Amino acid sequence: MGELRFIIINIFTFCFIIACNKIVSKSQLLFKDCKIYSNKEIFTGKYEFYRGDNYVISYVVKGELKDEKTYKNDILLMEKIYYECNNGYQKDYDLAGNKISEGSFILNKRVGEWKYFTNDSIYFVKY
Repeated sequence: MGELRFIIINIFTFCFIIACNKIVSKSQLLFKDCKIYSNKEIFTGKYEFYRGDNYVISYVVKGELKDEKTYKNDILLMEKIYYECNNGYQKDYDLAGNKISEGSFILNKRVGEWKYFTNDSIYFVKY
């Protein structure tokens, strides 16, 4: 009896994990007042879309965007970590995977001091 319960719990856990990791298309979601909804419910999970030839995947918790990564040909080009609606920290990479810049953004615009990495040097630019 205990073995059957163990198997049922493992099957349920596996199905739950698979269901939670489902990636939906951005077109299936509603964006309103800095919250993300799916079928009129607060969304938690991942969504994807294409911006030109770049693939973007975003992670949402309780309707709030937390992380967004942009790829081109399976190479990470940009990573954004959101602290709140349209505000956070961004890292940019070149096609070889080298970090080329990083800094904060507010309302999706660069603010404060940004670091730029070129030829073994770091340059600082104030926005």
